[in-house]
Amino acid sequence: MCTKYDPQYEAEAAMKRAAASEGADRQRLIEIALAWHQLARERRDDEPTD
Repeated sequence: MCTKYDPQYEAEAAMKRAAASEGADRQRLIEIALAWHQLARERRDDEPTD
């Protein structure tokens, strides 16, 4: 997977923004963080092991 984004960093950043938010914004940011976290997990699973 070639991308300029670091999914783990983006997940952590979204959770920090969620912690500082309220209501619907908080829920939306949590869902975004979970999506980034899933991408990070898939990226780790796709990495070749030597």
